[in-house]
Amino acid sequence: MGVLDRLEDEFVDVSMSRATVRELFELAFGSVLFVLLAGGLAYYLLGRTVALAVVAVLAVVFTITVASQAYWALTGRADYED
Repeated sequence: MGVLDRLEDEFVDVSMSRATVRELFELAFGSVLFVLLAGGLAYYLLGRTVALAVVAVLAVVFTITVASQAYWALTGRADYED
């Protein structure tokens, strides 16, 4: 089983049940922390322009992730229960 298969299985496991507010907060906090650390590292290693691009891309990805998890937390994921 490859890394992508494991990530997919973990995502399905998480998505099958409704997320709690605590889990959503942890996801949001972890996302912000990751974006800040990645942006800082990119700034240190590659410069300001690349760091801003990294932060922008990661912010979009994590915003979509947190928003989708919040949506599925409210509605549930019946389509994964088969």
